[in-house]
Amino acid sequence: MSTSNHDDTTAAAAAAAKSTPRLFMHVQYKVPGFTDDGGSSAEEQTPKQAIVTTTKQSFDASNCPAAIVGLHPSVEPVKPDPGDYTYSGMHDHGPLPPPKEGGQFAQIIGFVNAAKNVSDAYLSDVIEKEKAHAPLVTSDSMKQHNKRKKIQ
Repeated sequence: MSTSNHDDTTAAAAAAAKSTPRLFMHVQYKVPGFTDDGGSSAEEQTPKQAIVTTTKQSFDASNCPAAIVGLHPSVEPVKPDPGDYTYSGMHDHGPLPPPKEGGQFAQIIGFVNAAKNVSDAYLSDVIEKEKAHAPLVTSDSMKQHNKRKKIQ
């Protein structure tokens, strides 16, 4: 009879796995930018054309681990500093019970953390490219600009 109970439990677990939706998260970044159509100086520049760069990312269990919701096992709970709202494992009156680890919420938190890291890296790259392509403002060009403003 114990074999029958084991088979029933295995069948119930398989049925639950089939009914559990597959978790995933799709992220799409749309970053506006501009292209130069003109010459090298400000007077020779023609209007810039707007472009949009779209990047898509997908996160699921195959490329993103579930997040650790509580403290890492090697970290001791300590009372947080005032204004620090990260999970510390400690409350005003003593240690908190450890949160439930794993499951769908931990997977979703893992997706969001991965998406944030990818987004930060992507936007940092966009900013660096913009800095590299931005015209340098020299003191001479600023003086010319200020003279033009006074004349007008």
